[in-house]
Amino acid sequence: MIITVQMVLNRLIEPVGQLETTVDTLKSGNLNAEVRKVAVVFITTYAAIKQAVESGVDLIITHEPTYYNHKDEVEWLAGDPVYERKRMLIEESGISIFRLHDYVHKYKPDGILLGMLKKLEWEAYANPEKMNLITLPPDGQHTVRTIVAHLKNKLDIDSMLVAGDPEMPVRCFGLMPGASGGRSHIKYFESRNIDLLIVGESNEWETNEYVRDAMDMGLPKALIITGHQNSEEAGMLTVVELMREAFPDLQVDFIASPLAVKRI
Repeated sequence: MIITVQMVLNRLIEPVGQLETTVDTLKSGNLNAEVRKVAVVFITTYAAIKQAVESGVDLIITHEPTYYNHKDEVEWLAGDPVYERKRMLIEESGISIFRLHDYVHKYKPDGILLGMLKKLEWEAYANPEKMNLITLPPDGQHTVRTIVAHLKNKLDIDSMLVAGDPEMPVRCFGLMPGASGGRSHIKYFESRNIDLLIVGESNEWETNEYVRDAMDMGLPKALIITGHQNSEEAGMLTVVELMREAFPDLQVDFIASPLAVKRI
């Protein structure tokens, strides 16, 4: 059976149904093109695209945008040498690129969250109704510091940002991958009555300052910021599993990317 780009997209969209408004569109390529090999990525970096092209990939499924803004708007980039070189690589190769952001977050459960829970080995501790609410077993002395150590080990990262007391005891906490914003972070603290929240990204004047004020008031609150990519990349393994199950004869590879920003 010949598998086309459209057939793959139909399977990715199927769990949710067609969204009226979404950034999840085909960014390059042809819906009728044959697909023999797929690459799943967190973000379509120049290096990841080049690797995919050189290894014979027909379709890239990416979680984040290709052209440095949420809607992949490119008019403002015309003539920019970085944009033009990336665009040429994509167009000359003929590779298809589909963004899978809104749909995978609307899977039941959220596909990115599920993938991260599996990566962190916290799936068994997640609340079945609210899977980003984690309750650790009572057979250990869990603190902000020990949870940071666990995150470093499982995600293979050297450092992350922490607001609050690293020695604060923790039993129940929230996990919010990505960058949902300060308002959602702060509301989650209160609606779930938790002391610790783990997020991917936060504006420094928002959740960080909320936690600082709480600590100055003697209220136990802490925030761990892993970095956006660290908080979601392993979540795309959910898509790898889905594709391999739906299309057993299709080669599906996962391409991880080094972090763009490093602490030195």
